[in-house]
Amino acid sequence: MTADASKNRDVEKKAVRTKIRAARQALDPATREDHGKQLAATVLGYLTQSTGIVRKVAAYCSSPGEPDTSVLLDALVNEGIEVYLPICEPDFALSWAAYSPGIEFLPSALAPVLEPVGPRFANDIFDDINTIIIPALAIDAQGRRLGQGGGYYDRFLPLIEDSPVRVAAVVYDSEFVDEDAFPFAEHDQPVDLVFTPTQVHQIP
Repeated sequence: MTADASKNRDVEKKAVRTKIRAARQALDPATREDHGKQLAATVLGYLTQSTGIVRKVAAYCSSPGEPDTSVLLDALVNEGIEVYLPICEPDFALSWAAYSPGIEFLPSALAPVLEPVGPRFANDIFDDINTIIIPALAIDAQGRRLGQGGGYYDRFLPLIEDSPVRVAAVVYDSEFVDEDAFPFAEHDQPVDLVFTPTQVHQIP
């Protein structure tokens, strides 16, 4: 790809991100709360009914504007599932900490997210993790992911590609889009599943 083409792709991505973020911010708190409850029921229903025994899941703490994962995290723990959340490390790496309801969170020093306080675990925990649930702004029908632009997950996911882990992204229903709805780069990592508040999309 030429430098001009790469620059144009990045400009297009930025425009799509801006549009999606504006739509998310326009949601009223009651609607966002309702979507969060629906999301928890959809994800938990899939994990407990469609995939056999699930003991460990990696997920994330949603930021303002994102689909709310707070109800989901507590629901997973209440189901007896161990939950691990990411911590941003230098050089765009991730470590992981166990989640429990009421755990303390602090702002990340490296990214605009909240991170759990507690012992940090390395990538070898993914030998026993069933599913990793990650954020996204949009997912297309081929499982291609438009992220927030930080690049943490695009760097992390190749490190666990030999683990028996399914990668699932969370978006609102309107953000599961047609193929080629946004630019896609070679380093952008696709997903296996898409969770919306009302549906589960399995990517072929």
